[in-house]
Amino acid sequence: MEHTFKHNPSYTLLQCKLGAGEKLKAEAGAMVYMSPDISIETTFGSGILSAIARKFLGGESLFVNVFTAPSAGGEIGIAPSHVGDVQHMKMTGQTIMLQSGSYLCSSPEVNVSPQFGGIRSLFGGEGLFLLKVSGAGDLFYSSYGAIIPIDVNGSYKVDTGHIVAFQDSLSFSVKKVGGWKSTLLSGEGLICEFSGSGKLWIQSRVPDGFIGWVAKLLPR
Repeated sequence: MEHTFKHNPSYTLLQCKLGAGEKLKAEAGAMVYMSPDISIETTFGSGILSAIARKFLGGESLFVNVFTAPSAGGEIGIAPSHVGDVQHMKMTGQTIMLQSGSYLCSSPEVNVSPQFGGIRSLFGGEGLFLLKVSGAGDLFYSSYGAIIPIDVNGSYKVDTGHIVAFQDSLSFSVKKVGGWKSTLLSGEGLICEFSGSGKLWIQSRVPDGFIGWVAKLLPR
């Protein structure tokens, strides 16, 4: 699958060129434009039970759209609902964990399912469920702000709201940023401390920060 990123990293749009009969699976509402002969089928993802779990536990849409190119091929534009970056990962059998809402689109062979993150992820602000992505094919994931890759070898601390994805070779625990005074008054809140060896992807901005800034400007 040929792909191009436009207007990145602030307002990234993904443009894919599909070969004859090639398919692309995307979150509902992510399509911006497409060639007139590309067909679309709306499904419950990997099944109705998985779709319901993703919707109510993983923060994703209940439905996914599968786009199929005609014999002459076609072109499709995909974008997330928020401003920020989109990046590509070639899945070759590995497994990564995505923050809820970061999945954008993929080859149909890439599996996306909710994964229980334990009480630690609930208190960490990332939701009780993460998204487990595995299989082989093209994966495209998005962020709010730019995506920054980090190689972890040992331990690394990240504000919970800035996490986009991480390899399943990493384990994490949610901790206070310092003492209770710092946790409550510093504005930093809770952090995730990752341990092990693997790659971590973070986003340069968080939606809550923007929402808080806008809220201060609203009339009382």
